Amino acid sequence: MAEQKSNKKYCSLAALRYGQVLYELEIPEEDIEETKAIWESSADLREILENPVVSGEQKHGIIDRIFPEKIRSFLKVLTDHEKAGILEEVFQAYEERKQAAAGIITATLRYTALPTEEQKKEMEAFLCRTLHASGVNWELTKDMSLMGGFILSAGGKEYDYSVQGRLNRLEQKLTWR
Repeated sequence: MAEQKSNKKYCSLAALRYGQVLYELEIPEEDIEETKAIWESSADLREILENPVVSGEQKHGIIDRIFPEKIRSFLKVLTDHEKAGILEEVFQAYEERKQAAAGIITATLRYTALPTEEQKKEMEAFLCRTLHASGVNWELTKDMSLMGGFILSAGGKEYDYSVQGRLNRLEQKLTWR
């Protein structure tokens, strides 16, 4: 059960498509991780590969000198289409695609009080059973506007067990009469 605080960025359609392609290329995970590390560690490199003034030939030469061999062609296509600026999103989309293939879903839990490990295990079992998943990657966000309880979102569904949600539903019932 992976857990992280919510800092998820949403991917553009282009990043989702390139992430899918990266997944389908079956490039070794070590090469992808090495490429991520190189990309994240050098602002100058990012600036050069994202710069439309720098020629494609120069960008290809840099890619050939710096990055692992099996990912070079993919990076060259990105730079040829002026998409180097979305590489971080592409990596995120790749990770999401990889998790989906493994049957792991991402669930967002908005809460007022952090649930216990046992409560999270029960929620995970519920989600795995309901959404036919093998595991859950948690994104946790503290949200005091809920006034109590939690909202669990996964697989396009939302389960609202918050005080604010209950008040809203009560208000709807009273006004519909």
